[in-house]
Amino acid sequence: MSETKEFLKKRHRLAVILFILGCCLLVGVNAAQAQAASDTPIYYQGRTIGYYNDAGQIEYVPSPDGNLNYKALTYLITGNKQKTIIIPSGASIYINGPLKPGSNTTIIAQGATITVKKKSNAIFTEPNRKITNLSIIGGTWRSADAGGRTGSLFVFAHASNVMMDGVDCNANYKGHTIEIIACSNVTIQNCVVSAIGSCPAKCLEEQIQVDIATKKTSPKISSYGKKYVKGQTCKNIYILNNQVSGARAVGVNWTSSEKGKWRGKYHKNIVISGNTLTSSTSEGLAYFNVIGGKITNNTIITYAKRKDSNSSYTIGVHVAVFGKAPKSLAKSKLEISNNTIKGRRNGIYLKGYFNKKETKCLAKLGKVYVKNNQIYCKKGKKNSVKQTKKSCKKLKKSGNKYYKW
Repeated sequence: MSETKEFLKKRHRLAVILFILGCCLLVGVNAAQAQAASDTPIYYQGRTIGYYNDAGQIEYVPSPDGNLNYKALTYLITGNKQKTIIIPSGASIYINGPLKPGSNTTIIAQGATITVKKKSNAIFTEPNRKITNLSIIGGTWRSADAGGRTGSLFVFAHASNVMMDGVDCNANYKGHTIEIIACSNVTIQNCVVSAIGSCPAKCLEEQIQVDIATKKTSPKISSYGKKYVKGQTCKNIYILNNQVSGARAVGVNWTSSEKGKWRGKYHKNIVISGNTLTSSTSEGLAYFNVIGGKITNNTIITYAKRKDSNSSYTIGVHVAVFGKAPKSLAKSKLEISNNTIKGRRNGIYLKGYFNKKETKCLAKLGKVYVKNNQIYCKKGKKNSVKQTKKSCKKLKKSGNKYYKW
């Protein structure tokens, strides 16, 4: 009887051991399957160019060959399905051409350095594709051009729901780092955007440019067809918490080209907030043909010294309109508040659209509120805030402090 009990005990112990081993084996198999699932490779032309991680993101495998990087990344970002591509931190890659992403694309490049070939955009959204939901997060982005890109490094055209966050990027003084053409719902935030190379004495180019789509202002977009350059403007553009330096740090633009046919085209709701904007030879901020917006909590400085008839380029914040406007302009509100602004001719200058002799204002700015700013002006306190005659339907100043700079 005792032998039977002992046998049963041994069998029980054996069953327990087998059960534990089985569980371990099952866990090991499941872990291996999970690992395999998270490391699913992606191939292009017989080469592994990335792996899917547990979150379904694509972890890119850089190549020392710039042409392979260009083709592989183009392959990964093409199409409109949801996708996130991670360029690994610490990587330094060369790309032999512009990346033209599809919609629903996120590129994460935190800690990576990306250099694009000479005379090339880094990112370009093709206007005929109407790209939406594009994010560029982090990374140091450069052009191989000596002295920086003299065209535009990033170009967003006829796109919507675009974000750049935490990107370090630059271009030549005569170029643009970021060009936004006929777009809506674009946010540029937490970026370092700077001009490099030599700055011409009368350079007016912006490092961040919010632009109208015309043949003159957007020749590359014009190559896609006339319908993409019919004076389309921007709406809901947010420039937030960036450090920007250049000949002109930020410009929201108009054009007198094609015999002035686009003078009456206006951008809507342009918000400039929390930035440090530093300009060398033009306005700290040029804010032209805009209906409604905010300029708040910035430090805006221009060191421009021009003394000729173009002294307007030495203004800290230059707000103006250059064509007949829709009725919504007169009803609009512009807030300029809580900024530190330094300019030469004026700290802040406001101008409506007048006839040639400036005897009649043909388009007035709406309600403009200038409040709680610290404004420095080389030409004295009395020139800190000025408007041409009655350019504003209503101009209210309060809580500002004025200084001779």
